Order: sequence, then structure tokens, then C-alpha cells
Amino acid sequence: MAQCELSFSVLRTKVTVKESMRLIYAFFVFISISTTALACIGSVEPGFDRMIKDSTLIVRGQVLHESGDKQWNSQSWRQHISDVLIERTYKGVAPSVTRVSWKDYFGCPRARLEKDDYGLFFLRDNGSEFVLADEEYGKLAVSHWQDGSQGLDPFVAIERDLKRAIQNDSGRQLIEDVLLLGSMRRTIGTAELRALLPAKDEVLESAVHLALLKLHDYSALEAAGRLVETVPDSRSFVLPAQEAASLRTRIGSEIMRIEEPSQLSVLQRFTLSSNSWLRQNAAYALRHLHEFSNVRYLIRLIDDPSEETRIQAMLGLQELIRPGIDGYGWVHATPLNGRNVAEEEVIGRWRTWWQAEGESRYGK
Repeated sequence: MAQCELSFSVLRTKVTVKESMRLIYAFFVFISISTTALACIGSVEPGFDRMIKDSTLIVRGQVLHESGDKQWNSQSWRQHISDVLIERTYKGVAPSVTRVSWKDYFGCPRARLEKDDYGLFFLRDNGSEFVLADEEYGKLAVSHWQDGSQGLDPFVAIERDLKRAIQNDSGRQLIEDVLLLGSMRRTIGTAELRALLPAKDEVLESAVHLALLKLHDYSALEAAGRLVETVPDSRSFVLPAQEAASLRTRIGSEIMRIEEPSQLSVLQRFTLSSNSWLRQNAAYALRHLHEFSNVRYLIRLIDDPSEETRIQAMLGLQELIRPGIDGYGWVHATPLNGRNVAEEEVIGRWRTWWQAEGESRYGK
């Protein structure tokens, strides 16, 4: 099986992934592919809220037949038509067999509706046929398990189906169920996820912790932090062999997004970790929580080996303390007296401030 190397320059993370894998783990949309494939715009996960809103028809079913162009057109895509046998409808009205038009893009992974594929379909009416409401995630492969409740809001119905699948599936399908539930990104009940912990499978364990954070359940945040502490500085992975490490990198990025003040003490402890990825993401979270108790933790990070962590620490301090005129000269590369100050000068200025007055005010 050919492999393609994906380089995510913003995160300084490299992932080599088999082309057959459907979900490619990225956090930013610009992906450079070091093969003959073209660069394409993508997303790390389905946006359920947006897809439900944009769909006129949401169904569960199986592809009976698929046909399409054999040759690429001048825009490097091919047109396909698939007939989907509807098993269940979550939104809208459609015949028992629904025709769906979709495009296959050269070198750019998008949803494919091939014969015998089973899943959820998010569709938009396009006259005589339907098209995918989202070309990347408009078809989601899912377990056959479902809750079966009728008359529910589509989001709630899909949530219940995924939870039923989590209770009944095993192996790789269970991991996919967990990842999809986490992609719903709402504050919902998580008992089905927490029941999976502790897990002997490190990929499943990592997927559960990632999903919990996405769903704003921080009951296992300390344990999630311990997983992130195993992420290597290189953050370079080959999938699927190193999927657990890749998922743990994503856990770190979810820690960065925490805005819950009740988790402040945990995030502060994370800044003391020996792992650079955990420190960096905790520093970002502390910066955006705007609490003066963070000062003594942020001041420790201005000497951090990671440049990004140092920047977040200095920005966090500047936004809290507001020193000088508009903070100029207290953050790396900001202007002062007609020149951009060097990082060493900024660090020295913060050290002097800490010794002169900061430690006495915020050191305890």
C-alpha cells in the first residue's frame, strides 16, 4: 500500500498515513502532500451542527449502485451517481431509493459513495437528485447499531445511535464510534465513554480521552495529561502503527481549548510538566483564562525551550499585567523606541519586573 506523507507546518507535526484511511488527523486546513497528489483543503473532523443545518435530507442506508465518469475532466474531478437504499430518515422526506450525485477529486480525499457502503448521508436537494451537503464528510461510515427512537431532533437521534453502537461494538469499529461521538462537540452525557475506561487498548484509551475533552467532560483531565506526557518532541508519526501517539497529540490540542475556570489548577500543574507539548498547550489555555493566579506559572515559562511556549507565556503576562504603554517592549518583536525588541531583552525585562515587584504580588 502506498503511503503519503502529510506535513502540518503550523503544528510542526508530521503524519505519514496510508491512503486508504478515511480520517486524516490534521488541525489546520492547509495540507501539503509530498506525492504527485495535489494540495487540498480539508478538515480534521465532521462539523455535525453545520452539516445538520445545511442538509435538507439526513438518512441512514446502503449504496446499491454506483456509476461515474472514467476520465478526469479539465478541473481534475469526475462526476458520479449513486443509488442509496434508505433504512432510516432523520430529517426530510425522500423515496426509499435516493439518487445522490457526488464528485471524485484527483489527489484530494473526499466522501465516496461506492457499492455496498453503509453509513449516514447528509444531503442537499439539487432538483432531480441530491448532492452531499459536505463533500468531505457528507457520508459517514457508521456501525449498524442504532437506538431507533423516532421523532427526535436529528442531532439527538444521531447521538443516541452512536452511544448505542459504543455499548455494543468492539475492536476498530468501537474506536470509530468513539471518535465520531467526540466530533459532535457539545456538552452531552458521557457515561458510555467513561465506562470504557480504563482500556487495555492504547488507541481506544486515547480516543476516549480525546472524545471526553471535545465533549467538555474534564473529569479525567489529569489522566489525559499523563497521556500527553508520552508525546515525543518530534511529533512525527506513521499511521496506523503510531495512531495512539497521534491521538495523544490531538489531546494536547484539546487541552489548549479549555476555557473552564474550574480546571485552572490542573492546567497550572500541566505547565510544570517535563513534556514540551503539554506545557505549550497549557500555557495557551492559561493565557486565555485571564486569572492573576496564572502569573507565577507563566513567568516560569518565559525561559521555556519551546519558542511557542515562551511566546504564549509573555503574551499571557502582558495581557494580565498591562505594563508600560500598551505593553510595547514586553512581548517579543513588538516596537519600542522605533525598533523591534529582541527576545532576550523582553525576557530580561520580565525578570527584572518579577524581582522588583511581581514576586511579592503574585508569587504565592
